[in-house]
Amino acid sequence: MIPEQVFYLFLFPWIIFIATIPGSVMTFLFAGLAAQILNYLPEKTNTDGE
Repeated sequence: MIPEQVFYLFLFPWIIFIATIPGSVMTFLFAGLAAQILNYLPEKTNTDGE
C-alpha cells in the first residue's frame, strides 16, 4: 500500500484540474451574460435593407 502523502500528492492535482475547467467555462458564460445585460455586446438584429 502506498503512503497517504503520496496518494494525496497524486490526487490533488487531478481535483484542481477537473475543477478548473468548469470554473473557466462558467466564468466566460457569466462574463458574456453580464456583457449582454449591460449592453456591452451589440444586439444581433436582422438588417436586411430596412
